[in-house]
Parts: sequence; C-alpha cells; structure tokens
Amino acid sequence: MQPTIDEILSRAHARAQASGKIHAGDLTPEEAHAILQANPKALLIDVRSHPELDFAGLVPGCCHVPWQLYPGMTPNPHFTAEITQHAQPGDLLLLLCRTGGRSLAAAEHLAALGYQHCYNILGGLEGRPNEEGVRGTVEGWKAAGLPWRHK
Repeated sequence: MQPTIDEILSRAHARAQASGKIHAGDLTPEEAHAILQANPKALLIDVRSHPELDFAGLVPGCCHVPWQLYPGMTPNPHFTAEITQHAQPGDLLLLLCRTGGRSLAAAEHLAALGYQHCYNILGGLEGRPNEEGVRGTVEGWKAAGLPWRHK
C-alpha cells in the first residue's frame, strides 16, 4: 500500500526535526515525485545556477530560482524577490539542487521568512559521486530513475 501524501510529509518533517532544522521537511526524491504527481499545486523549485541546468539537465516542470550565482557561487541577492514571483508563504514548495546542500539552505532561509511548507529534496538531482566520480548513479533524482531531461 502506497503511503498517503500526509504520511510522506509527516516522515519528511520528522527527518528535518531530527537534525534540528526549521524548514518543513526532507523528502527523498521518490517522495517528492509522488507529491508532485498527486498535488498539481506543489511547486518544484530548482535552486542551481544557470550553467548547472545546461550541464546536468533539469526536471520537467520545475521553476528555476538560483540560490547562488555563477561564477563564484555568490549568494543571489534577488533570491527572495524571485521566489515571491512564483510562490506565496502558504504554498507547498519542493526545493532541489545538485546534491541537497543549497536546497537545504534555501529551505531554511524561506522557512525563516515564514514559508511554512518548504521541503528539501535529499540527494538533489545528482547526489554524491560513485567510486569513478560519476554523479547521478548513487543517490538523488537521477539515480532514482525519475523524469529529467537535458535543457
């Protein structure tokens, strides 16, 4: 029997609380995909830089708001303003980056601003590399076999 969306979100919330985080929760890629399939109002936000979209691809239907800017990976001073163009504090937001670190930082930032339903996607799009240094095979969205495409 498949877990309900409420059960998935509850597990995600427990994961975040266990690590002392303030964002709503940490989802596995499979859980995030299930939510996106079940809830058309859920918004997937990719927080990677523009070149990463070109290099590694993206998830169809995602919204792109970079957390950091290339080159230099400096903080995006317009991140909050750009998010408000796509989402409101009560919206269900699923945040994705390459490995899960920047999306976690973005989720924490948005939670501190009053966004109540910000979820980080664990492992990001590609996750950590395998023994040969190849990403997308060990963990993350690609490794889970979920839909993605080249830009």
